[in-house]
Amino acid sequence: MTYSFSVIGLGKVGRAMLALLSEAGHCPLWAVSSRRPAVDVPVCPDIPPGPQGSQIILLAVPDSVIEHTASRIAAQWKEACEGIVFFHLSGLYASDLLEPLAWYGGEVGSFHPLQSILDAQHAQEALKGSFFTFEGTPKAREAAGDLAASLGSRLLTISREDKILYHTAAAIASNYLVAVACQASELLDGMGLGMEQLIPLMRGTLDNLIIHGRSALTGPIQRGDWRTVEAHISSLRERFPDILRSYLELGRYTARLAGGAWPQSLDAGAKILDRRDLQSRVEAMKSRGMKVVFTNGCFDILHEGHVSYLQEARGLGDALVVGLNSDASVKRLKGQQRPINGEASRAAVLSALEAVDYVCIFDEDTPYELIRSLRPDVLVKGGDWDTDRIVGSDIVKSSGGEVYSLAFRQGHSTTGIIDRIRSEDPA
Repeated sequence: MTYSFSVIGLGKVGRAMLALLSEAGHCPLWAVSSRRPAVDVPVCPDIPPGPQGSQIILLAVPDSVIEHTASRIAAQWKEACEGIVFFHLSGLYASDLLEPLAWYGGEVGSFHPLQSILDAQHAQEALKGSFFTFEGTPKAREAAGDLAASLGSRLLTISREDKILYHTAAAIASNYLVAVACQASELLDGMGLGMEQLIPLMRGTLDNLIIHGRSALTGPIQRGDWRTVEAHISSLRERFPDILRSYLELGRYTARLAGGAWPQSLDAGAKILDRRDLQSRVEAMKSRGMKVVFTNGCFDILHEGHVSYLQEARGLGDALVVGLNSDASVKRLKGQQRPINGEASRAAVLSALEAVDYVCIFDEDTPYELIRSLRPDVLVKGGDWDTDRIVGSDIVKSSGGEVYSLAFRQGHSTTGIIDRIRSEDPA
């Protein structure tokens, strides 16, 4: 079945849909845009006073204005909306954004091309034969099926509740594919190789994926060659620390996909470093454009206040380094009864936190020399401190860095916890 249709918004997808549906035999009546389309159709600067015979209206506008556009049409057309099919083209949002149109009898749905559209020039070719997904009313579903069939495409119906996960999957399959390919390409840059040499490999992998599905997995993780994986991790840690986290997370998922288990030994002790090794890591991170954050403390009995503080500190940059007072240092600062937990135990607990990238134990009363050797981009201290009084602030500021004082959460302190434990001791 063919339809008379109109398009509101002539961006990349709007222009492509206008051209493709016209080529497929549907009749374009008008479009709303500030630009001229390739198809010969009247173009309005704003929503016209009525549908003017349109059976289908495509709202090819940005996600942020779909609901507002639907409300404007409903307020202007009122009962004239009855029986018209309204589609928005968002992958994220459901048809409830078009509810004002449904109030006046409009049939509503989301009609989304499951395709990556980079520019208008290639949009038409990309959309031909692509899958489209639909969510909405039954009559809108019937029209969506006709449109998809006329484009040589298949229509997939999904539920309103699944829209966000659907869009997440699409983003991973397209955007993250580009990101991972760019990461791989960066590793090759210094060798005179790059994306051009990786494309045949990626095409071969895609062909294997089409034929074998999940069984297309190859490589060291698939065959359980953990020595090779360990070598990868070591090399990334030294030269591409910004890519390391991504490799580790994808590696753990790949191990599950392969039916194996990611060895915990690959993570053991990787975060706790001496001063010399940490300095090398920080230099590597900064050379890759990562913003390094530094904080310090005793962290004797780790509590919620510490965790929230460390999370906030990590949010100020790309990696968080924690300078940890040694046992001897803590005793000099807080008395012979402290610390409750030894430095090895405190370092292990800190290193287990996702917010913490590296831990370094220092023996001095202050971390001044450690800060001097690392020269972090951001220095953070917890409590009500004047930033000029924070140890090491002169070093960081002289290098163009930033210094912050972050407030601790009230009611959380190691001393308070120790006092409560002692007060409840029956002895």
